[in-house]
Amino acid sequence: MNTGRSEPKLEQTTDVSAGQDEMTLQSDADATTTAEKESDAARPRRFVLPQAMDEDDEDNAAIERLLMRFDQSKSSATATAARRSSNLQRLPCAEKDFTEDEKKKPRFRWYHAIFLFSIASLIVSLLQLFTAPPFGVWMTSAEIEEIGIAPEGGCEDGLEHCICPRETICATNMYSIVLLTLARCSAFFDYPLYMMMFLSKCHNINNICRRTVLREWIDFADMHKVHKLFGVVVGIETMSHSFFHMLRWGLNGDISLLWETNTGITGLITVIITPLIAWPMVVPALKQNMQFELRKGLHYLAVVWAMALLWHAPSRIYYLIGIPALIYALDYFFGFFMRNTLIENAHFERYGENGVALHFKNPDKWGDKPKTSYVYIMCPWISKNQWHAFTMFPEPTKENHTMLCIGASGDWTKELHNKIKVPSFKSLYVQGPYLSEFSDKAVTTSNAIAVASGIGITPTLSLMLNYAGKKRVNIIWMCRDAGLVEYILHKVDIEVITKNSYAFIYYTGKRELALPKNLPVNLFIFTCRPKLEDTITGIVTSIHSGEDLPEELYASQLEIANVPFKKRMQVALIRVLEIYGADEMFEYAVEQTQKEVFHHAKDESEMHEYDPEAVPLKGNPRRRRHSMLSFPEDAVSLEGLGAMIAEFCGGIGEYSSADLKEVFSLIDRYGTGFIDREDYDAFLVVLTKKDSKRQSANSKELATHIDRMLTKSLQTKSMHGLSVHKSFHQGRRSSLQETVNLMKSMINESDSKGIFRDWSIFYCGGSNGIKKNLKEIAKKYGLAFAVEKFDW
Repeated sequence: MNTGRSEPKLEQTTDVSAGQDEMTLQSDADATTTAEKESDAARPRRFVLPQAMDEDDEDNAAIERLLMRFDQSKSSATATAARRSSNLQRLPCAEKDFTEDEKKKPRFRWYHAIFLFSIASLIVSLLQLFTAPPFGVWMTSAEIEEIGIAPEGGCEDGLEHCICPRETICATNMYSIVLLTLARCSAFFDYPLYMMMFLSKCHNINNICRRTVLREWIDFADMHKVHKLFGVVVGIETMSHSFFHMLRWGLNGDISLLWETNTGITGLITVIITPLIAWPMVVPALKQNMQFELRKGLHYLAVVWAMALLWHAPSRIYYLIGIPALIYALDYFFGFFMRNTLIENAHFERYGENGVALHFKNPDKWGDKPKTSYVYIMCPWISKNQWHAFTMFPEPTKENHTMLCIGASGDWTKELHNKIKVPSFKSLYVQGPYLSEFSDKAVTTSNAIAVASGIGITPTLSLMLNYAGKKRVNIIWMCRDAGLVEYILHKVDIEVITKNSYAFIYYTGKRELALPKNLPVNLFIFTCRPKLEDTITGIVTSIHSGEDLPEELYASQLEIANVPFKKRMQVALIRVLEIYGADEMFEYAVEQTQKEVFHHAKDESEMHEYDPEAVPLKGNPRRRRHSMLSFPEDAVSLEGLGAMIAEFCGGIGEYSSADLKEVFSLIDRYGTGFIDREDYDAFLVVLTKKDSKRQSANSKELATHIDRMLTKSLQTKSMHGLSVHKSFHQGRRSSLQETVNLMKSMINESDSKGIFRDWSIFYCGGSNGIKKNLKEIAKKYGLAFAVEKFDW
């Protein structure tokens, strides 16, 4: 079968380390269409070979050939669709009571222990405030009066002891002591969190530690969660710390300390930029309405924030912040200079109406990279300052190659999509790879259910490839991007990845899918949203019982899989026209035709130098004839049309060379071996039933004639019946037995009690609703649950 370019099979990302804060959100938003370019080019001139066949005779002969091919394709599609039926019933869900106690059971994570250090630091602060020198600052009124800093000379309100070691932390009355205590305790509590905020972003150190024995005590996959949690706490307490200090200064008439002292100025800087650093990353309204590049740029103000803190309280923070910040800087520059690689010839192509696929050969220094990883990429022809993270997917058909899927969701990704008008090779820089969160804890049991939404399918498939043949990982994928679904199905061998598991795709987009002809027996596609609990429990009970999934699921699958070849080709070309436009495709076909004619003319001229008897002329006579013609402008040959479909369609809507030749022969009414723009528009109308802006009356008449002949022939031939129906039922019986055998091979022979004990769920995507639903299901049935969500 002709599948177009010899492309590698299928990602991302997620934009993604999915779940990393530098990753660009990969949305599965509704696909957008590309408007066709307007053109005022004149109609190409008609050209005819000297010995051209009679027009009507050639049309009739071509139509007969085309009708025969379509009839064969219909019979094949009918037999293929029959494999999707089943009469097996689903078993009830596992009997396990769901109690509120189970739901509210707390979970202790390793990073919660950091708060113990915060509490210890807070206790040190209290001891320092209320113990006498030299350890503390709790001084008598006479000692303070001797220092001469307090405005009133000593303690006020009749207090015998108060605090005033220096001007900025002088509290000589009761309310000042309370406010100073609150301010100091909030700062001391944050000291361990300051350190972890910087250390949690040391990706290279983190990557190394995840391969050591430390991973048995510290889950390094939690580092982004640690950064986010501690960042929220520090953001709140930084504001409260500044508020209590400024309130104390204001009440005591010392507000001028805010701009007259080093402590006041550095504190003012931190209190101004803290909301700019933290809020855009955690406040939902700001995350949704602010561009990623702006939020990311503001987040880098953390460098200014850290510098201000170093001079805010040099006696302590200089070391508590300075050392972790220095480690972070060294880690960052090591990754930037030592783990950065220029990819000079990366292949970019659109994978649908709203995304771009990127392919490149792995750099030599990567070695044996882990399969579930992410990389940062920088495209200098878009921006030299922006790095975005995406999940990697190893290409099954190309050794040592990687692929990324990039959905057009933000400004950078949309600009990338706009620049890739046609498949092309461009340069980019790649930094990494780094282990993603899924690498450590996603699959902790022998059986698992991977749930993905939208572009979250790329890290999910990467993880499944890692466990292929080792663990039984079933997949549930929800997506409304038709182009992404089609691309994955044609680039990834789902049957090989799942092997003894199920793959469910719930497609909720608007247009029809152009599916491969032969879907795997364990792959099912539905045009609806899933009932996740029913689907998950159905998978578990079916695998453990050996019986199949409900009959209703197979009936839904039939509606999509039972598509004849003509309809399949229609949907495929409609899809391509939405992505690239008819003008772009025609121009490419003309260019490829000119190249093909030139090469054949060159070959013929070289062969004239030899004795024709010694070197017999070989090849297709029709191709040789091209070079002898006075080649017309804006004309497309069979080879040019095939190159255009191969380049723009790839494997979407599979076709054979014979299929393409029959269609071409039908449109090439004069038998010249070329079609002009009018013929090309008629070709599109026939297969897409979509009027082109450039259609003339003759083209529309031709399209209507061919369509009427095809429809009439298919209706007549479908009644020839017996042999077709016989093969239909034979195919149904054989496919049903194949499904039963597949299910029996997946039966777990162990005790049926507690069947959910050896199951886990992991989710990758950006939906809060799906995450919440899965979390409830996991708690209800006692399933292990892991998430890699695009919520940074």
